[in-house]
Order: sequence, then C-alpha cells, then structure tokens
Amino acid sequence: MRRSFLLAALILAAAPTVSAQATPRDTLTPVKVTVLRTPFDATSAPLNVASVGARDIATAQPGFSIDEALGQVSGIQVDNRLNFAIGERISVRGIGTRSAFGTRGVRVIVDGIPATLADGQSALSNIDMGSLGVAEIIRGPASALYGNSSAGVISLRTLPPPPVAFAPTARFMAGSDGLARYQVGAGGIAGRGTYVLNADRLDYGGYRAYSTARNAHVNAVGTWDWDRVSVKLVANGAQYNAQNPGSLSDSLIRVDRRQAYSNNLLHRTGELGRQNQLGLTARARLGIGELELAGYGLTRAIDNPIPASIIGIHRAAGGARATYSVTAGTADRGITALVGGESDLQRDDRRNWVNANGKAGALTLDQRERVTSTSPFLQLSAVADRLTVLGGARYDQFRFAAQDHFITPTNPDDSGIRRMSSTSPTLGLSYALLPVASIYGNVSSAFQTPTTTELTNRPSGAGGFNPDLQPERTHSHEVGVRGATRTLSYDVALYDMRIDNELIPFQVASAPDRQFYRNAGTARHRGIDADFTAAIAASVRMRGSYSFTDARYVTYAVASGAGVTSYSTNRVPGVAPNIASLSLQLGEPSVRFLSVEERYRSNIPVNDANTVVSPASLVTNMRGLVGLGHVSLFAGIDNLFGAIYNTSVSINGFGGRYFDPAAGRTMYAGVDLLSIRK
Repeated sequence: MRRSFLLAALILAAAPTVSAQATPRDTLTPVKVTVLRTPFDATSAPLNVASVGARDIATAQPGFSIDEALGQVSGIQVDNRLNFAIGERISVRGIGTRSAFGTRGVRVIVDGIPATLADGQSALSNIDMGSLGVAEIIRGPASALYGNSSAGVISLRTLPPPPVAFAPTARFMAGSDGLARYQVGAGGIAGRGTYVLNADRLDYGGYRAYSTARNAHVNAVGTWDWDRVSVKLVANGAQYNAQNPGSLSDSLIRVDRRQAYSNNLLHRTGELGRQNQLGLTARARLGIGELELAGYGLTRAIDNPIPASIIGIHRAAGGARATYSVTAGTADRGITALVGGESDLQRDDRRNWVNANGKAGALTLDQRERVTSTSPFLQLSAVADRLTVLGGARYDQFRFAAQDHFITPTNPDDSGIRRMSSTSPTLGLSYALLPVASIYGNVSSAFQTPTTTELTNRPSGAGGFNPDLQPERTHSHEVGVRGATRTLSYDVALYDMRIDNELIPFQVASAPDRQFYRNAGTARHRGIDADFTAAIAASVRMRGSYSFTDARYVTYAVASGAGVTSYSTNRVPGVAPNIASLSLQLGEPSVRFLSVEERYRSNIPVNDANTVVSPASLVTNMRGLVGLGHVSLFAGIDNLFGAIYNTSVSINGFGGRYFDPAAGRTMYAGVDLLSIRK
C-alpha cells in the first residue's frame, strides 16, 4: 500500500508539469546500435539488443555500481555484492553466475577496447561509472561476433563532450555507510578532434564490518577526424584497495547481518590492485571499403589475501584487431561484407603463499601462465525494404601454457599446455510486418574457455592447469517481436539455450572461501525477456522489464564418498527465475527530474541440490535532481522501505555460507558543477 501511495503522489506531482507543456506527450528518439559491428536501427536488429542512455545511467545516480546502468534491462542479472574486493557479478540469461569475483561468460567492451582478456575474464574495477553515457547489450550468444565468453556482450561508452572548446565539470557526492565520491573533468572540441578527461575517487566505509574500500580512476578519450581517416585514443587507469568480509550463513545473518566472517577477519582478506590500459582505433576509407585497425595493451597487479592463501598476480595483456568492410547498395537496400581477424595475448606471473593471519607465509605456487588466441571471422549483413539479415562465422584457437617455477623433491614439475578451439556461427533475420512491429529470430552459439584462475585452482593443490576442466559451449535459438511508435517502444523475446559442460563453482573443507570448478554434463536455459518504454504524458516516462529464466541441469552427476549424486532436473544455482522492474520518471534531467523504481527478484537456489534458497526481494529506489543554472543538486534513496534481503549468493558455499546481505535504507546527495547546461 505504501508503494501505491508513492506512485499516486508522483503522478499528482507531475500534473502541473504536464498541463504546462504545449504538447500532450514526449516522443521517444529512435535508437541506432553499433554493438553488432554493423550499425542497425534497434527495431530492425536481427539479434536481441538493448540500449540504455544517459537519462538512466548518469542522471542523479551515485556512480557506485554497474547495476545503475544495467539493472532495468531484461535478461540481465547484476549482483552488486557491496564488496569492491570481488566486484559485481553479471549474468546474461543465467550465464555468468559462476563468477566468484569479477565477470565470467560475458564480453565487456569499454569505448571500443576490450575489458575482457584472452582467457575470458573481465575486470570491472577500471570502469569509471561516473563518466558513462551509453550501454549497449547483446542478450544471448554472440561468439561469432566477439569470440570467447560471449554468452552476452556489454558495450559501454563514455559521455560525449559538449559542443564547446572547453567545458570543465566537477561533482561531489556523499551518502550512507561512509560513501563519498569526488569527480573532476573537462571536455570539448579542438579543431577536428574532441576530448574527454575525467578523474574520480570513491571512498566507502562499508555496510558491513571489514568492508571499507577506496578506488580512484582516470579516464581519457580523444578523437580526430579527417576527410578519409578517423582515430580514437582511449586511456584509463585505476587503483583500488578493498576489504572482503566474506559470505555468511543463514544462522550468522540472523545474529548480525553487518558482521564479517571471523575467518576473513583473521586472515585479513581483501584485494589491492592497480591497472593501466591504452587503446587505439583507426578507421580509413581504402579502395571501395573501410579499413579498421585497433590495438590495446594493459598492465595489472593484484595482491589478494584469501583465507587459505595470499595470491599475487602481475599481468600484462594486449591484442590487435583488423577488419575490412565493403558495402554495395544504399543504407536502405544494400549488402555489407566484413572480414577480419583478432589476436590476443595474456601473460600472468602468479605466486601463492600460505596466509599466516594476513601475512605471506611459505611459498606454495610460482608459475608463469601465457594465453594466446587467434581468431579469423566473417560477417555479412543485408538490408531490403522490410527484411534485415545478419550472418557470421568465427574460428577461435586458444593456447594455455603454464611454466612451473616451484619444483622441489616433493613438488613435481606441473608445467603443461592446453589447447582449446571452436567454430562459432550465427544467423539472424528481422522482418517488418508493420511500420510499428517487426519479428525476428536467430540461431547463435557461444564458446567459453575456463579462465587461468579457474584452471589453476585445483582441489589437489597441484600447480599447472586442471586437465579435466573443459570449455563451455552454448547453442541458442530465439524468436521475438519488437517495435516502436513515437511514444512506445517494446521488445519481447523467447529463447532456448543448450549448454554443454557448464562450468560450476564449488568449495571444499580444506580451502574454505576458495572457488574450484567442475563441468556439469548439460544444462538448458529457457525463458522470456520483455522490455518497454512509454512516454505516457509530457515529461512523464515509464519503463519496465521482466525476465523469466528456467535454467536447469539436464544431466549432471557428482561422485562423492557416498556414491554418485545426481542433480539432473535441478535448477542451476545463482539464477533468479523471475526478475522484474518498473520505473516512473518525471521531468527533464537538465531542469527537474524525479524517478521512482521498483525491483523484484524471486527466490534464488544457492546450491546444486536446491535445498537452500535466497529469499525473494522487492526493493524501491528513488532519485531526483534540480537544476539551478550551472549547478545541479541531486539526491537519492535506495531501498526506501528498508527491505531485508540478500544482494548476492556464493554458489555451493562451504559450511552453508551462501549469502551476501544487502544494505538497508541508504541515502546519498550531491552537487554537479557544470560550465554549460547539458
């Protein structure tokens, strides 16, 4: 009832604004997406794509977590663990929940440069949430376009600069649980080029004990355009230091939701890291087509104490991509052919020590890991009056090599090489039945190698790579209907995915809080994704999404001391079968803006046996902004009614420690100083 009163109050508050407008309704701007490599209008794309703009990402948001950008997109489950040491977990249609830290199974791209490394792991700690302006998402397999770990693709872009020579900005925000964020930046146009510079720092005291965090980002994007050539330079750096309070059992949560697990306190768990990345993209008209060359490089250092070990990694990675595309015909009736290749390299120097109450003890692992990939691909797209076709194929070949430097009379040489490869096709069609309705369908595949961390973590404690862990392969079929009018856009899709060798995490008594991995036989993910946005009146906009995900094991059995345990027909843990969101937005982001949002998530099974679930949750969030010339004041309340729920789960956690408790009611407020109005 409180929620009903709240929505009614918002509509009444909007009434004066509606009557003051000259036009009866807002209109929705057509969206063109580029995440499919070939630009498509969102209503005619042959694959399932979504786009989120600055209105939802940047307006009156704290810049705290990636779920601010993706939380209202169907098919996407973002588990914000309120733990900067392990970061958010992102899954697309139930794929990606295996991640104990960072992101797995989902390809992440930032300003055209991969944030996903050769082995398929993505780190989100280098993303400056405060400067993001656009998020584009492919829901469903897209390995034919992007290769390894492309069960879903998320492409993020920095806010573009204003159309002036120099426009400085500054932002300050403070909130509950010791949250503070400081950001300065500048952007503009310089001759034939544009530039954006941003720097920020975030301090977080933590909702739970032993969960403080501090991180800082620097992000720069520059573009230069000549008659036939364009160049884009992207540079970013990040440093962070975060404590890890660990997951809790249900009994511990009942005593104190804000406590840290005692073993994590004893071993001073957390993560200290830094990363620097540089990327360059160049496009040129060459002959009858367009040539694109891109390259990137990064360095990363991690110091990661966990209860069993202290893990140290020094990483260097890089890659290059070259494509050549030719278009015959016009934009309305034409064929585009794109051929290209990618190569990526990742080198990790990994050392493990015994965790002696937070200090490094005896050395237990010292090895060099090298991952190389080579990937030629071909993509064809055709557009007729009503029909759009997109097809492609890609071949990925990976080489994982481990060189063991920790060899003793009792510890043999575990050096070795593992090779993995896959051919990934895709074919999608979209047909416009009416000017406001199109049907589409596609057949796609995905290929996911285990990451170096997953291959290295062996229950036996041996070095080298796990010889039994196999890549995960996904085959998907999808049909849907989408369309748009001046005031309404919608998209409804039904999908069916078969996943062979699904990678599943588990824990053991000898190394609590350390994730190991094994392959399930076969799993099946079926479901529905639905989104809509409606301009229901002048300066009044409603947005909603719903996801149904039926993710189940088809064949999966695990040997144990008691024999063989079968989990066939059980739900895949970590996946919420039902997720829904509904938001009402009033006003304009540059003047006055108010948004109220409801997010629902159903029970989540947390173990393979499905004997324990994380309870369902319904959470209300509000945010608002008032523009005063070159100053904007903003504020927000998350979990307005203080719902008690878990924000994430630790799948198959040892000792029943499955749960990461969510914060109660939290508030934030801040000020934006703008040299010009956006």
